[in-house]
Amino acid sequence: MSLHGAFEIGRSALLTSQLAMRVTGNNMANAVTPGFARRTIHLSALQGLEGVGHGVSFSAARREIDMGLQARFRDAISREAGASIDQRFLGAIEALQNELGDSDISSALSEFFNSFSNLANTPSDTSLRSLIVERGVALAGQINDLRSQYHDLGEEIASSIESSVGQVNTLLEQIADLNERIVSEGGSDGTTLLDEREMLLTELSQYMDVQVIHQDSGMADVLVGSVPLVLGTEARGVEASFESGSHGVTEAFVRVQADGSVLDVGNGTIGGLLRQRSETIIPAIESLETFARELIWQVNRLHSQGQGTAGYTSVISGIAFENTNVPLNQVLDFPISNGNFTMHLRDPDTGEVVDAWTIEVDADNWSLQDLAHAISMETNESVSVSITDDGRLQIESTGDGELIFSEDSSGVLASLEINTFFSGSNAGNIMVSELLQSDINLVAAGSDTVEGSAGTALAIAGLRDLSVQAIGGQSLTAFWSGEVGALAVRTSTATGAYGAAAMVRDGLSAQVQSVSGVSMDEESINLLTFERQYQAAARYLEVLDETIQTLLSIT
Repeated sequence: MSLHGAFEIGRSALLTSQLAMRVTGNNMANAVTPGFARRTIHLSALQGLEGVGHGVSFSAARREIDMGLQARFRDAISREAGASIDQRFLGAIEALQNELGDSDISSALSEFFNSFSNLANTPSDTSLRSLIVERGVALAGQINDLRSQYHDLGEEIASSIESSVGQVNTLLEQIADLNERIVSEGGSDGTTLLDEREMLLTELSQYMDVQVIHQDSGMADVLVGSVPLVLGTEARGVEASFESGSHGVTEAFVRVQADGSVLDVGNGTIGGLLRQRSETIIPAIESLETFARELIWQVNRLHSQGQGTAGYTSVISGIAFENTNVPLNQVLDFPISNGNFTMHLRDPDTGEVVDAWTIEVDADNWSLQDLAHAISMETNESVSVSITDDGRLQIESTGDGELIFSEDSSGVLASLEINTFFSGSNAGNIMVSELLQSDINLVAAGSDTVEGSAGTALAIAGLRDLSVQAIGGQSLTAFWSGEVGALAVRTSTATGAYGAAAMVRDGLSAQVQSVSGVSMDEESINLLTFERQYQAAARYLEVLDETIQTLLSIT
């Protein structure tokens, strides 16, 4: 081996050691830099003639990253983000119901039925009638508030989706820009641009479950399912479209800006938000609406056939009709059936019933005009029947008597809101009748026109445990308790799922760190090793120099 070859060996060792120390130092400097993947030094021996080496070559400083592991990590992040949304909104619904507090619907419903039970014991007690109205107002108010809060929660989802879509578009544009810059730099494996892109992909996975396809050129394509969002240097973008949905809650769709394709986002923040609207908010509203509707109907059916300590000199239906010639069952919220009801004329001074009329109802064909005509024909001149300008049925006593009602097998009184306790037909508009709020003597406790009786009060109190066919044979209290219990189970399950998803993500994060993270202890050992190598190379060159000097002195 010539002296020149010997010097080349020392030179290659010095240069390689310097580069290796730079790589190690860079690793140590970026030990806590987010998204940084450590670089490992790869060296190779230079082979010379006759098996004699020519020194060492610095092959590459490679990013230590496992693409398969990164894909699993991104998927875990998406699942955790989606599970976090599930837990958040289920917990929010549970908090709004506040069933463990004092201002919950279950407690208000129990107090409402208790007040009717107390009135049944002493039907003439006016203070108990006032309490019934107060309990009814409180119950209706809580139902109204909960319905409004459910709606607000649904609108919060739409707002959150819109905000998340904006963040996603920013990330997609940055990823496409990095794709272009990476290719322009030759797809170098050591470039920090790859780290930046990987960090952006990880952040993107928090919003939606994405798939990443790495190209040989160094670019990365991003897809949701089979729909591309980034193709090379093109960011196709996403957008949220909104339309009126069921129960007045805005429905959102996430589409690709480039072609309008609907994205099937299953996880991540956006996937969780879409899922919670359809699987939590809407079902919660529907269960509340079912409960409110049956509460209104069951109480009104009984109350409309009962009698208070006072009757009506004039009564107007709570329901107004735009067209009074349309069959009732085409427009009523609560359908009626063929049957009849009885209207009585009672002496307000003696409490004696002086006249009574039974009205047959043709539910299949009658309009409001037909009903008014039938009542007018049956009662002759004792009662005045008309339809107001805003389409309401008005019945008035023409003499000194007062009107009371009983035995309605058709349901027409409750459907038209005549002599009812509640007005409205759903959770958003339920309220205690304004007539009852202004005159508590109209609260019906009696039945069968027997003065001092309490049949209606007992019947309404009995709704607490009465089986209702429309809600699966459950009572009103059992139905609501069941809905609350089912939500509690879902919330607990969601909390457990979120904890499990977080554990999986933590585990994968630890694996990613073991592959790509910087260990200061390991890098310190590497630095010491390369320092020793540098010192050895320097000493080797020094020995060569001394040898040459000796040879020169001999000559």
